Amino acid sequence: MSTSIAQLKHLLLHRLPHRTDTFLTHLSRLLSTASGRDALLCTAFYTLAFTHAQLLRILSRKYENLAETIAQNASKSLLPGEAFVATIEPPHLQLTETCVAVKSLGDAIDEVRTFWRLRGLVDIYAAARENYLRPSRDPVLKSIVWAKILAQTGYQFYENAAYLVKKGVLRSERFAKRETGWWTVSSQFWFADVLLEFVRLARVRQLRWNEEFGAQQVEKEGVVGVKSQELEEKWWLQLYSNLGWFPNAVHWGWYDGCEESPMNETMIGLTGFVPGFINLRAAWEATA
Repeated sequence: MSTSIAQLKHLLLHRLPHRTDTFLTHLSRLLSTASGRDALLCTAFYTLAFTHAQLLRILSRKYENLAETIAQNASKSLLPGEAFVATIEPPHLQLTETCVAVKSLGDAIDEVRTFWRLRGLVDIYAAARENYLRPSRDPVLKSIVWAKILAQTGYQFYENAAYLVKKGVLRSERFAKRETGWWTVSSQFWFADVLLEFVRLARVRQLRWNEEFGAQQVEKEGVVGVKSQELEEKWWLQLYSNLGWFPNAVHWGWYDGCEESPMNETMIGLTGFVPGFINLRAAWEATA
């Protein structure tokens, strides 16, 4: 018994504070990088979206059960052939508050992510400059990258414009009428970028990862071999990440986020979590 108490005391007084300090220091390094902040906020947003969908489903089931109970009890006091119509005010439940809080936090994170993407055109310029100064040796990849840069420019330009109208920075009736359309066009450019990423990954696969990831060893008959297993694993992670973005791009690019979309909030949260977590893990390892 005394041994267990001593071990618990050692854990609480020594190991736990040390691990907490290590974690918080690492988290600070992660948040000091743009990629780390983006990945963390992305993962948190889609996790909250999935959580909100599940809480809403549970809450709806509680309301349905309550309505059925009231209807059953009321039917006992009615005479044969009688009917009644009643409007039931949803009861105040702690789960309701939790559901609203999760939704509000998700909306706040989404607001921060959108604001932070205002700098996106600068990042796109840096990528275009890099591609111009050090272009891909493969002409197909070079063309794909430029097409992606154009799609990303369109996406970011229209999103920035719509966001500035929403926040009242661009103030005129002409801009206000175009805000909804700009959000839609921005999402369609994003959808195009996701499709182009599939094309790029297919070309990289066709080249056996040589051009994209730096594998230089050439085997017989001109077939390029993979330099290391890590190069192939990186390709698969990029594929999984893009597969996660694809349903969201369809949801916003072609259905404008409406209820007619085949994607519900649960699926949006699950699929969006995949690229967020992949990028978060990469950023966490990079700041180790």
